[in-house]
Amino acid sequence: MTDIAASFEALSKDAAIWDAAGDTLAQAQTDLRNTQVYRGAFSFAAMDVADLYAQLHQQVIDLLGHGATETRAGATALRAVRTDFEKYEDITRCDLYDMWQPE
Repeated sequence: MTDIAASFEALSKDAAIWDAAGDTLAQAQTDLRNTQVYRGAFSFAAMDVADLYAQLHQQVIDLLGHGATETRAGATALRAVRTDFEKYEDITRCDLYDMWQPE
């Protein structure tokens, strides 16, 4: 395997890692969404705390979803970079081959 081929594989491996991170964040979002603490669980004297908890709960759910989307977008970008590198490597190799062939 050439150094360039190894670099291409590294891009794919990194993309898979980012996809896995996105999956983990999405699962955490689902788990948190399924976890509810109702206002009634708080003391009547702590309704402000219950409201703050509900806001925090929703904010973390939103951040996890955004994080999952962005990490998956990073994986997609890495795959696009690999595709471009491979495409231009082939073009460059052909151009160099044409330049060095005797006529």
